[in-house]
Amino acid sequence: MDVLPDRETSTVAAWLLEHPGAEIVCRDRLMAFTKAIRQAAPDALEVADRWHLLQNLSTAVEKICRGHRDCLRQPAANSGQQPAAPQSPLLERIRQRHREVNELAATGMSLNAISRRLRLDRKTVRRYRNKTLEDLFASVRDCGHGVLDPYIDHVQHRFKAGCTSSMQLYRELLALGYIGGYHVVNRYVMAIRKGIEIPARTATPNPRAITSWIMRPQGTLSPSDAAQLEVARNACPEIALACDLAREFTDMLRHRRGHQLRNWIQKAELSGPDAIGVFADSIRQDLKAVTASLTLPYSSGLVEGHVNRIKTIKRQMYGRASFTLLRTCVLLQPQSSRKRGHNQLACSVTNGHPPAERA
Repeated sequence: MDVLPDRETSTVAAWLLEHPGAEIVCRDRLMAFTKAIRQAAPDALEVADRWHLLQNLSTAVEKICRGHRDCLRQPAANSGQQPAAPQSPLLERIRQRHREVNELAATGMSLNAISRRLRLDRKTVRRYRNKTLEDLFASVRDCGHGVLDPYIDHVQHRFKAGCTSSMQLYRELLALGYIGGYHVVNRYVMAIRKGIEIPARTATPNPRAITSWIMRPQGTLSPSDAAQLEVARNACPEIALACDLAREFTDMLRHRRGHQLRNWIQKAELSGPDAIGVFADSIRQDLKAVTASLTLPYSSGLVEGHVNRIKTIKRQMYGRASFTLLRTCVLLQPQSSRKRGHNQLACSVTNGHPPAERA
């Protein structure tokens, strides 16, 4: 075991040259490791770490779920009518700022320059640049509106019956168990008066929960989780397709069916959602190592366990010691090891700062 000062290609390659003989190298998907192995140990077999593959796939699936949240936000009562396009001074201001920020960003102007030009906080500028207009509108609608959803039918019924007082409706909702503020009720009543109210929506799980259900083995899902996932699949074809592709990949990984990988990549690139296509393209560029990962038993899981221990040691001395002392503390800790049939090397890094103290 050893600890290197950084994860640069030159550092890893130098270590490999000083310690020749590695036959199998388990690594995560950092290209610096790949370049170092090809330079210093070209005859070694590279094996991509399976945990990192699942993590990359999970990130892609969650991105799809977040991008299709509106598909899951269906009106509770299917009236067959589309809600009116959102119109309000706040939404109009969001629309204008989004247009201004993206027009300036398209010219190559930096975030700081845009912030000074529009007199906006830098974080605000980044949000307007990175999010779509639909996501920004959704965040406004969700701000306090979700807590009112279970009571919207009551508000609409009472309003049509002649009770148009926001305060009276607020008091009635409190008696029914409403825990939100008065301003949420008042804003919705004002929307009813203008004819731009948003219909009540069914309660929907968040994208991370849907991603968790997709990535877990089907047999481990509770009946409730399986039912909610099926509702999400029926509501959005893109989520359903992502679910099918993700489950097919995890099945290959868990049962070591690497011979099916090329067909999966082709299917994902041709018919899969964009995020899954990007993931498939990254696998194609690292095909040999990923195929080995889905075929052979080797894994860097043991190294990942050591990484957690290294992080604990590092945090205890962060900012108060040099890399030399960190390396000494790590290497002097009692290590448990077992003999393997091959001379196997596993590469991994922690995600700390500064880079000179990465282990």
